[in-house]
Amino acid sequence: MKGVPYINRQYVDSLALVILVAIVYGSSIGYEFQSNFDDNWYVLYNEAIRGVTWNNLRAAFTGFYVSHYLPLQIVSYMFDYSLWGLSPGGFHFTNLLIHSANGLLIYHLFRKWYGDRLFALTGAALFLVHPVQVETVVWISQRKSLLSMFFMLLAFEGYRRYCDSCRTQMRITYFASLTAYLLSLLSKVMSVVFPPILIAYDHCFCQDKRRSCLLDKIPFFLLAGIIVSVNIYAESVENGVGTYQGGSRWSTFLTMLTVFCRYLRMLIWPVGLSAAYAPTVHHTIDVEVLLSAAVLILLAIVTVIMYRRDKRYGFWVFFFWVSLLPVSNIIPMVFLMQDHYLYLPMMAVAALTGSATVWLRDVLGKGRLKFAYIIPLLLILVLSATSFQRLPVWRNDMALWSDAVAKEPNSYKAWQGYGDVLRFSGQIDASRKAYERSLLLDPNRADTLASLGDLYTEEGELDKGLALLSKLVEIKPSYVTGWASLGNNYLKRGNYAEAEKAYKRAESLQPDAWQISLLLGNLARIQGLLEQARHYYNQVAIKVPDNPENEYYQACVESMSGNQDAALEWLEKSLQKGYGDYLKITTDKQLSLLRGNPKFKNLLQLYGVKP
Repeated sequence: MKGVPYINRQYVDSLALVILVAIVYGSSIGYEFQSNFDDNWYVLYNEAIRGVTWNNLRAAFTGFYVSHYLPLQIVSYMFDYSLWGLSPGGFHFTNLLIHSANGLLIYHLFRKWYGDRLFALTGAALFLVHPVQVETVVWISQRKSLLSMFFMLLAFEGYRRYCDSCRTQMRITYFASLTAYLLSLLSKVMSVVFPPILIAYDHCFCQDKRRSCLLDKIPFFLLAGIIVSVNIYAESVENGVGTYQGGSRWSTFLTMLTVFCRYLRMLIWPVGLSAAYAPTVHHTIDVEVLLSAAVLILLAIVTVIMYRRDKRYGFWVFFFWVSLLPVSNIIPMVFLMQDHYLYLPMMAVAALTGSATVWLRDVLGKGRLKFAYIIPLLLILVLSATSFQRLPVWRNDMALWSDAVAKEPNSYKAWQGYGDVLRFSGQIDASRKAYERSLLLDPNRADTLASLGDLYTEEGELDKGLALLSKLVEIKPSYVTGWASLGNNYLKRGNYAEAEKAYKRAESLQPDAWQISLLLGNLARIQGLLEQARHYYNQVAIKVPDNPENEYYQACVESMSGNQDAALEWLEKSLQKGYGDYLKITTDKQLSLLRGNPKFKNLLQLYGVKP
């Protein structure tokens, strides 16, 4: 590239990084939603993402989703829906764009900080294609991690310019950085670590340029504190107070020592990756804990040596470990470890890899310079091939959870997800066995109790279902779907009074849930309380204006009331909006009043329904 202008080299490098992302991740555009792994709650069942409207924007900024406050993630889905509808390929494409943008921003920052093209290109490429990144990039629900990283990198660029700018520009660049940081927090709270990272950055990068100052970090800390408080509140409202793994902080601490070492192993040797992990919970200091502690202490010693040689080495090690703090179960979390927890720390790994590449080039010297380029190229090619091989695991639900139970047979979450997939595909016996395996691994897991209790209820094993669902609401009285499922069990028994109590309890926990209103409407309709049924179905129509199932039930109510014209009108609306249970339409006794009406027959013919 001799003689090529500096700016053109940047364009060439940027284009190469974008092409790399397209090659490695491009096939994900043809993948499906993970319909039982958060994509359902964030996208498929979330009415707030159906277009960019004031009501939806208000819902995004005032509501909690899957126990988190992340309005910008929800807003990004609104734009996706406006462009692609519910086509998963469009959502995947947006993820690829944001991930590519993050890689380009990292490349830009590395060039500015180190002024070395090989460093920047190697580091950015490793960040983009390392196999642990696959989960974040391909899982639509992890849009929050991508967005949070994107805005945090912009905040970093703003802060860098603030450090380097003249006095007249300092205010503009500072507030630009602060604004970008707020957007990062509104995407995902993981960037709470940014203020201490800035303090370390001042110490390790800016000491020759300006006096390190703590006062200008105060607004960053304040923003972080506010958003963290909101998210803690969201978690407590949705799930109650969390419990530590193993039942104590001490057990969690010992376990996380081994998890940290497992992360390090995954970064060096990224095999056996899974959507669900089941690390052993350690209650006492054993051999694995001691070995893990020894490895971490040794790394700390190496870090001190590296820091004394070049403070920037110490900065990146600090960056890595601080970035893991929010997912270290200091505040109890559902999962001990996940691949996407490494998305932000991977920037530090990328920088250290870039440093190693430059060191290798300097050691080899001009005589063997080609090896300094061949070795990192081979590394990127191997990692790209590994990620490309990992990618198809995420193509659909069945592929993901089949892989998870094979990789982590002791994970209750893997068997839970596998059971869901089998159930939705009609493999009821296999689904039951998967749920029972999950429950054996964790007898008090709420989602497994709910799923297996539901399955027993649907299959007519009402006593088994009642036992599990009663246990569920006793263990976790705030579990909305648990109360709804319990109501369904009572409804199948014909115990309408208890069914109503359970549904009402669910409604009190989540008043805006249209599904609960629909269940209450169905209960009233079954009992012949038609005015009450209308009331609940009208509530559903307000919450979800275009729900064909709700409109079908309104047709049933009007038919039962003797209002043929109104019933036909509702039925036509339901069919127009995609109601497809044609067998139910032609056999439902609640529509018997319409059977002899010529308009009913014409309607069936119009929509291709065979009597």
